[in-house]
Amino acid sequence: DSTMARLAQIHLCIEVPEEACPLGLAPTSSTTATLIMGDAIAIALLQAKGFTREDFAMSHPGGALGRKLLLKVNDVMHSGSALPLVKHDICISEALYEISKKGLGMTAVIDDEAKLVGIFTDGDLRRVIDAQVNLRTTPIAEVMTRNCVTITDGILAAQALQVMESKNINGLIVIDKHHHPIGALNMLDMVKAGVI
Repeated sequence: DSTMARLAQIHLCIEVPEEACPLGLAPTSSTTATLIMGDAIAIALLQAKGFTREDFAMSHPGGALGRKLLLKVNDVMHSGSALPLVKHDICISEALYEISKKGLGMTAVIDDEAKLVGIFTDGDLRRVIDAQVNLRTTPIAEVMTRNCVTITDGILAAQALQVMESKNINGLIVIDKHHHPIGALNMLDMVKAGVI
């Protein structure tokens, strides 16, 4: 019988027989019913309008949701001269120079055709030192991690973060369709970009 109900074309009644409050004073059951109906209407409208993740992101471009839904790996990754990259036949000490210079805590390792064959990380270095491997004479190919986890360009940065978290790793190499490394990123990049 409310004014709004009388003026509306559709009236969805969500009255409750009584509030959960033992004193019968505080709105409890009625506020929950209102919240549930609001969510139900919002989801029904979302589906009816064909509202997508991209539409959602566009309405929240500056916030954390927008960053998670719009930010791509390409926007975050280090590429070109900033990409840590070494040939498979150089010694460990030379690879360490590349890791230090690029500051990502890792380097991609490529073969003679510039295809990714492995990765060498700070963690690999610790294991090499523990094993007392000669850093000046041992080729990086002997100690790198082969079959490393990679991602392709164009995916969402949030998806890359999920990969890192699920594999318990701190960095990723981004490859193209020919398995050439084209970028690299780590957890710190995700923090700086606001993905985390």
